[in-house]
Amino acid sequence: MYSMSWNEFESLSLEVAKIIKQSKNNYDLLICVSRGGLLLGKILSEVLDTPLAIISAKYVNDTYLVDDKISSTVPIKGKILLIDDVLEENSLKIIDVIKKNKSVLCVDLASVFYRAKNKKFKPNFFINEIKDNIWVSFPYQSKHLKEEFTE
Repeated sequence: MYSMSWNEFESLSLEVAKIIKQSKNNYDLLICVSRGGLLLGKILSEVLDTPLAIISAKYVNDTYLVDDKISSTVPIKGKILLIDDVLEENSLKIIDVIKKNKSVLCVDLASVFYRAKNKKFKPNFFINEIKDNIWVSFPYQSKHLKEEFTE
């Protein structure tokens, strides 16, 4: 397991933002995956000056469930950037939900890390691929937070 600090997460998030800005791609809407993508989504929304929406997805008993609703104050249309702390092939299920909206032109992917069983899956913007079965523990995960309040 690799435990990430708040400073490292912020630094990596800003690095992702820099990569996106350098690409010259402009997005109409950022959609972050609750809960892991919330902080990265907030940072990218601020840096890219782009509205942010939220979709929920999680594992329940080894099944990846995706909510069919997207929480947004702006229309879900145009070029979309899907954001999560770690993206994996199951993220394609989220793309399917987003693309149900006929006004969506394309969905790109951004993350700090990604994990791929199939070498064909790779986000548009990322910092690093997670190899093997390494688990990354982000500072906002409950284990870190509980430790801070019990010391």
